Amino acid sequence: MKKIIPLLLLFIAVQITAQKKSDYAPVEITKADGSKMTVLFKRITLPQLSSFKSFFGGEQNTNVKIEYKTSEDGQKMTMNSKDIVGFKLLDKDSDEIASFERLSIRVFDKNNVLKDLKQVMYMPLVYEGKINVYGEANFICQTSPGSNKIVKGTCEYAYSTFYLKNNQENFAVTPLDIKLFNRERSLDNFANAYKVAGKDCPAFTKYLDDLRTRVYDKAFTKKMREDMISYRKEVKKASHEIDGNREGRMEYIGRQLFLHEAQMYIDIVKEYEKNCP
Repeated sequence: MKKIIPLLLLFIAVQITAQKKSDYAPVEITKADGSKMTVLFKRITLPQLSSFKSFFGGEQNTNVKIEYKTSEDGQKMTMNSKDIVGFKLLDKDSDEIASFERLSIRVFDKNNVLKDLKQVMYMPLVYEGKINVYGEANFICQTSPGSNKIVKGTCEYAYSTFYLKNNQENFAVTPLDIKLFNRERSLDNFANAYKVAGKDCPAFTKYLDDLRTRVYDKAFTKKMREDMISYRKEVKKASHEIDGNREGRMEYIGRQLFLHEAQMYIDIVKEYEKNCP
């Protein structure tokens, strides 16, 4: 049996193993009123999740009780996840491992109308700027028969999902729906998502329209495919120089491919930041 699991989850699981043995992990949380506090969250949910969309206990579930302490020897307390708008996972030296934000998700329907999914999820931050980029890399992993336990060394990179949010808005929009196989509609959604995140900026709108035109050029798309294939080959070759087992090499490959794809989204955001002061 195979299941999909985000790359960042695998990375966090590795970090947790490397830290001091404890049921609690250090987390800096941001509450709805803007205040911040560093606490120890109970870790038991972290390694078992199949998606960060269910970080706090269920698909689209952002209203559950979270057990925490203010110190290892402190008293157990609880807080409601709906009071948390963002959090950062920290290592034993209080350095940031990953940053998450609670996002309200909107997507374009078949008529290119932006719809509120009434869906809230906690997603990892990839780039912070005038437009924030969030994303996760998903692996397909084999699991042991009759259980959800992942078989070591079987996780292979599948795809990445990204979200955009203007830092003045309270919702995020995804530029690319992997379930959508209509090329023209996909390109419309991609450009429109950036236009929504970029708000009213004629220079950026022109850039997006020009980009959309270039994507229809056969020579341009051919070069894009060739560059991606070439990069994948380079990453796989480099992975064989890493000390360790196949599991570590596959995680390295996934991380590099994820970051490579993320850079495309980030580069477009930087065009916005350059042209829309």
